This record gives sequence, structure tokens and C-alpha cells, in this order.
Amino acid sequence: MSVISRRAARRELEAARALAGQRQHRLRFESIGDLAPIDLPCGIVIQVEVKTRKHLPKLLTAALEQARRYEPSAVPVAVISETGGRALAVLSLTAFAAICGLEPAKIAGGG
Repeated sequence: MSVISRRAARRELEAARALAGQRQHRLRFESIGDLAPIDLPCGIVIQVEVKTRKHLPKLLTAALEQARRYEPSAVPVAVISETGGRALAVLSLTAFAAICGLEPAKIAGGG
């Protein structure tokens, strides 16, 4: 297994643990999600895809840091969109898990 594959597997396992989910092992070229679908306490089912990059886009990290500075005790969320496109909410994995009711809300400031 290559270094890149091991890193990706670690991140998938980290996401599965944070979201009380199950990592799916797949064969090469098999098309299934990184994690099995996760049933949230509210009844919504989410499908998680895990991506890892050496550096995240500065736009995302700067927006989260800016939100954190405004209210340090709040969970920072960045809403990003393309002109005329749909908006995406970006927040830390631990904050997302807490908001979804998958772990205790112990993450003041976004964890």
C-alpha cells in the first residue's frame, strides 16, 4: 500500500470514527463510498466522501479563521459559492459531528 493510500485510509477511518460511521473497504476501481451511508439522529442519511490534500484552499481556511475571530466561543462556519452557483457550508469535522448529534457538543470555537 502506498503512502498516499495509507494516508487516505487513515483520514477515512478518522471520519468514520468522528461520525459514528463505518469505513468501507473496496477493491481497486470499485465504485462505493468511502464510508457507508450514515443515519443521523434527525432521520437524514448522509453519504461521506473523504478527500485529503497537502494544503486546503486559503479561501476556506482564511474564512474559517475570520469567523472564529468574531466570536471565539461559536462554531465557525464558512459559506462559499461560485457566482450563480450553489452555496456550500464548510466547518470542522468535529463541529459537524456535534451539530448532527453524533458526539457531545464539547467543541467551543469549532474544534
